[in-house]
Amino acid sequence: MVKNVLDMILWHPEMEIEKCKITYVHRGAPGNLKTIEGSCINKLERGFLILKEGTQIPCHRIVKIKCNNEVIWNK
Repeated sequence: MVKNVLDMILWHPEMEIEKCKITYVHRGAPGNLKTIEGSCINKLERGFLILKEGTQIPCHRIVKIKCNNEVIWNK
């Protein structure tokens, strides 16, 4: 489940969120997908990924998580 992977990235002492990228469904973007840097993430709350600038991304829209250029989760 994506929430477990996000929790691991945010809280595991050996994970570096700055080296991660999250791709999610974003209607209207090229290919209807958008990728953000892990450094943009503020917190994970009730099924939403909250970005530092306030955007809320529903976790069910996340399709891929890469860390250190390696896919660690794929929908």
